[in-house]
Amino acid sequence: MIMTRKQQLVTAFLAVLIVASVMSMPRTPDAQREPAKTRATETVAAAPTVTVELNHEQEKDRTYN
Repeated sequence: MIMTRKQQLVTAFLAVLIVASVMSMPRTPDAQREPAKTRATETVAAAPTVTVELNHEQEKDRTYN
């Protein structure tokens, strides 16, 4: 597909804008965040246990709570 001269200029401008915005981002994470080593030492939650589904006759009637 051939682009017009105006489309090429707009595409080039947007490409330069995107590259400039990425280059202006800081390379290091924010100083306000806590260090990664303290976050990695937290305990990991256990996976939930598998529950057996009840037959529809065995389920409680939840119409009236």
